[in-house]
Parts: sequence; C-alpha cells; structure tokens
Amino acid sequence: MKRITIGAALLTSMLSFAQEKKDTIKSNDIEEVVVSGRYYQKYKLNEVSGSLRIQTPILELPQNVQSVSSQVLADQITLNMSEGIVRNVSGARKVEHWDNVYSNVFMRGASIATFMNGMNVSSTWGPINPDASIIDRIEFVKGPAGFMGSMGDPAGFYNVVTKKPTGKFANSVRFTTGSYNLFRGEADLDGVLVKDGVLDYRINLMGSSNNSWVENDKTSKIIVAPSITFRPTKTTTFTAQYNYQYLKFNQPGAYLMSNDGYASLNVHTNFNDPNFKKTEVKDQSLFLSLDQKLFKDWVWSTQYAYMDLNYDGGSWWGTFDPANKNVLNRTLSNWQAKGKNHIFQTYVRGKLNTGNIVHKIIAGFDYGDRKYNADFSSFAGGPFPIDIYNVQYGVDPTKLPSSDFYTLNTSAPFYNDQGVKYTSYYAQDQIEMFDNKLRLTLAGRYTSGKTYAAYPNLSPGTPIVPDTAGEFTPRVGISYSINENFSAYGIYDKTFVPQSGTGINQTLITDPFRGQNIEFGLKKDWFGGKWNSTFAVYEIRRQNILVAGNANENNGVAFQIATGEQRARGFETDIKGEIIKGLNIIINYAYTDAKTVKDTDPTRIGIQSPGNAKNVQNTWVNYRFENGLMKGFGISAGYQYQGGRQSWFGVSATKDQSLPDYFDTNFGVSYTAKKFDVNFMLNNVLNRKLYSGYRGDGGEYAWIYNAPRNWRVSIGYKF
Repeated sequence: MKRITIGAALLTSMLSFAQEKKDTIKSNDIEEVVVSGRYYQKYKLNEVSGSLRIQTPILELPQNVQSVSSQVLADQITLNMSEGIVRNVSGARKVEHWDNVYSNVFMRGASIATFMNGMNVSSTWGPINPDASIIDRIEFVKGPAGFMGSMGDPAGFYNVVTKKPTGKFANSVRFTTGSYNLFRGEADLDGVLVKDGVLDYRINLMGSSNNSWVENDKTSKIIVAPSITFRPTKTTTFTAQYNYQYLKFNQPGAYLMSNDGYASLNVHTNFNDPNFKKTEVKDQSLFLSLDQKLFKDWVWSTQYAYMDLNYDGGSWWGTFDPANKNVLNRTLSNWQAKGKNHIFQTYVRGKLNTGNIVHKIIAGFDYGDRKYNADFSSFAGGPFPIDIYNVQYGVDPTKLPSSDFYTLNTSAPFYNDQGVKYTSYYAQDQIEMFDNKLRLTLAGRYTSGKTYAAYPNLSPGTPIVPDTAGEFTPRVGISYSINENFSAYGIYDKTFVPQSGTGINQTLITDPFRGQNIEFGLKKDWFGGKWNSTFAVYEIRRQNILVAGNANENNGVAFQIATGEQRARGFETDIKGEIIKGLNIIINYAYTDAKTVKDTDPTRIGIQSPGNAKNVQNTWVNYRFENGLMKGFGISAGYQYQGGRQSWFGVSATKDQSLPDYFDTNFGVSYTAKKFDVNFMLNNVLNRKLYSGYRGDGGEYAWIYNAPRNWRVSIGYKF
C-alpha cells in the first residue's frame, strides 16, 4: 500500500508539473521523462530526440528508427562507440580500421554517417569515438532521412545525443576497472543555478587509462564537457555545450599481417614498436542551440556547431620481404591532420488544422562546411624489418624520424586537402487524417553541394576541381495505425553525392552518385507499451557508380562511365523493452543481401558489397530480482553472431574478401541499491579468436583482433 501511495503521489506531481509547463518551450521538444528506480530499466524509448526535428512518436514514424539509451550502455559497461553499441540495433556492425580513434559503422550494405545532436559531423578518420560518459542516447536512422539531409549514402546514419541539463539536481560518480589495467573515473554533475528553469547546468568529466591485450599499447583519455541551459523567458531556450577530448595512444590500429592465413598469429602480438612515435588527438566541439516559441504549436529553432580536430602522430605500414615470407618490412609515415567543421541549421516546425486534418510542418535551411587537411608523407629512412613469428622490440631511436619530421607541411608531396560544403532548403508536411489513424508525409529538399579530395603537390600547378551537384530529393511516407499500439508504414526517399570522372575522349563526367530506398514495415507496442517490436523490409539502390570503360574504345586510354549499380535488399526485426517486471531484453536480426548488379566487368556482378554481413543476430537479456534474498541483484547475458561477412577492401580486390563467421558472448552480474550500484561483466566468455580484416592483392592476410576473454567492474554512486 505504501508503494502505491508513493507512486500515486509521484504521478500526480509529474502531471501537475507537465500542466504548469504546457505553455513553455519544453512542450514543443519531443523528449521523455525518465523515471529512476531500483528495478526500472529504460531500454525502450517512445520518442525520438528533439535534435531529429520531427514531432512524431517512433511508433507512428514511417521509417525504422532505433534508439539506444544510456541505461543500456551502463548495463553492458560499454565505454565508447567501438565497443559493441551497434549490437543493440539490427544489422548495424562496426567495421575495423584504426578503431580506437573512430568508429566505422556499416548498415544496410554501406558505411553510415555520424551525426551529433542532429548535425552531420562525419569526416575523414573522424569524428573521435563518442564516449559513453557524454552520451544520453544514440539514434540509428535506417535509410535516407530527407528531414535531416539528402547528401550522403542511402544506408542511413547514427545520431549521438549528448547529455544536457535536466533542470534537477542529479549528481553521480562512477569508477570502472578491469582487464589490461583499465582505470576509469567519471563524474556527472547536473544541477540548477537559477531556479524555476531559468539557468541549469551540467558538467561531465572523465579520465581513463588502459593497456591493451596486445603488447606495447596504452591509451589515455580525458573528457571535459560542460553545458548550460538558459531560459530568459517562458518562450525562449538557449543551450550551449562544449566538449573537449584528449586522447593519447601508441598506435592508431592493431593490424597483424601474415601469408599463412587469418588468425595465424598469437592474439597478443603487436607489430608496433614502443620507440615509434605516439599519437595525440585533441578534439574540441561547441554546440549552440536557440529555441523560440513563436505562437501556439509553432517553434523556431536554430543550431550551430563548431568542431576542431587535431592529430599529432605517426603511423606504420608494411610489406613482406620477397625472399622471406615471415619478414615484414615496416615503413613509417607522418600523420599530422586538422579537421574543422562549421555547421548551421535553422528551421520552423509546428501544427495547423484544415478542417479535421492536422498538418505537422517542418521547413528550414541547412549549411555545412567540413574541411580536413593532413600530411601523410613517408619517412625516407628504414625499412624496419621484423620476424612476425619472433617479434623483437626496440628499434634504434637514432634511426627514427626527428621531431621536425612530424609537422603538417602544406608543401609535402602527400599533403592532403579535402572537404565538403553544402547549402540545403527543405520542407515537410505530415498530414494526419481520420483522428490520426492515417498519416501521409510529403517532403522535398533541394541541396547544392560540392566535395573535393586531392594531393595538390603530386600535380603541381593543377588546381583542385571540386565535384559539384545540385539535386531535388523527394520524400513520400505513409503510416497507418491499425490500433493505438500497432502501425504499418511505407517510405520512399532519395539521396545523392557529387562526383566527377574522366569519360571517353577526355569528357568530364559530372553525374552525381544517387541512392534511393523503398521500405515497408510494421511496428507494435506490447503490454501497455512496456516493450515493442519492429519489422522492416527494404530495397536500396546505389546508382551512377563510376566504373571502367573499355579502353579499346578510347585508343587504349583508360576512362570511366557512370553506369555501375549496387543493390541492397533485406529485412530487419527488433524487439526491445521490459517483457515482465524486472526482465529487459534486446533481440534483433537482420538479413542483408548487398551486391553489385551493374558493372562493365562481368566478373564483378554479384560480388557482395564491401563491409557487409548477410546475417547479423544479437541478443541481450537483463533480469533484476525484486524480492527475497536476491532482492537488488541482477544477471545479464548476451551474444552477437555475424555470418556471411565481407571485408571492407572493395569490389575491385583481386582476392576473396569473405571472412569467417563471428560469435561473441557476454555474461554479467550486478547489484543495485537506492544510490549505489555495482556491475561485473565478462566479455568474450568463450575466449574465441574474434577478428575482422581483409586480404590484400599481394595475397597477404591482414586483420585486427578483438579482445580475448576480459572482465570489467563498474561501481557507481548517486548523490
């Protein structure tokens, strides 16, 4: 009875609070009230974040959107984007390459873009891996999303929503330790400076240090992330967020290479030398947003993001000695890079009625300018040979590059200059009919963009000519509510990317790469919305891919034609939420058939798209006891299976790029009290050799191991 009384009081307070705030700007942002409790786990999210602009619950959206909450990350003791966040979403998977720096996530047959707080922040070798200490949720938007952008691959994107002030005092600290000398401390300080929602703050701090399962590898990381929310009036909300990340590590990737097959070397082997230069990364980002209520149901929103990314380091690569297949000749290269992003958005959203029909309208303007400059010059000294089966560390420091070598030299032969710049206008009308049982979405976006990437010093005097294109991309969606907990939907959407090539007789090809998606699905909430299921089928076409022409038709001179095409077909299903009280699950499966269907080279027809996996199935189960001697204790278990894997090396590779099946397992126990929690997690329980990689055209095998069996303990306290 006492619990019922307390629950009723809390519910009454929440309803009263919601009524008082009804006319404020908060009522126009689609956010959720998170109820904290000993047994309540927030696995299922009903709404998308406000940063996705749309005003529609996930159940009613004509698209497959999956959200991963910070609660899931905490239960799995996931520390960053590279550590298995993708297993919580059907078909999403991390594809390796320098994965302690950034995450290359594939979905629906291609690499997907990275968004942060609703803005596209993708860049070369970036952005830096989002750390769990600043993540509120991650939203995976599958397929094109014209309401967010139309220049990019049609596979979709993931949107990292960072932590912001909540308007209440909610402080916490956390310490995590584990295998390979992992030590990590976090603090989340959330509070009020001026009451009644006038000025709130939040500060997230994190520091960590850990070795690796490979020899001579260590990573240190620091994060400082303050934010404020200021409401000078009841109709105006201003939020400012600053994120600073510092990262130092021995090497950007733990590649191993052999002529004897994948996984033919010990899992602890490392080809990096402790005397090679360490890499330091400094990443700063500033996010500013202003929401202004114009009148009833209408809001004007403006966002700006500035990101500054700096790399100071070096890298190595190697080729095998022709006289000895066990000797790898390593070469060293500079790795100095700078990335700067300026991103601006402004839009209005709101509702209006025409008779019994409701129109939810979004209209706005986007601007982006993302630049990346780097110096990848090779060191003339060396090579630095090693026997891959008997690695001896300790290269003579006098033979290594001096500090003067590691500078960003704009005159260097391998100075790289690249970027993306675009402007875009869009409008969308979601038409709700028959008391919102039927929703029709009509939208269009016009984007004018350019991309460029060149090594200007390799061709002195030749100007960098950007690839330019301007395209109108329509979006049509329909969603029908079979009942209040069950909906069916369909969507058609398009994307493009500027590109150029040299055609026959030196003509210039300017047709952009184009992508389109047709998708149908079912969504259902079960048992009062405690858990939900999504099922989707789709077909994505990637068209106008540049392929080689017949040189005999051009006097022996190579040329290109824009006729290549890739097709991705598949279906996905996701189940997520609280099945019975205390039992939360995440179960998903995706079948993805992605392959080349048009090419001038008939041997490439039918080749699986790079980075794809035909079958991906994930399960995560978490149960917390509510009564008896085990009250407060919890157990969790999960696994990930990937079958039919293909490396990222490309369809033009001369060797077979198939990879063996992948099966990872996890098990954990935990205890939660009112303000205290402790969580133990054992990863790769079966201690399998898990890896991803590729096979080079010379026949060598290259791969990156995942960690062998390892453990973590996380201890948290709220105050």
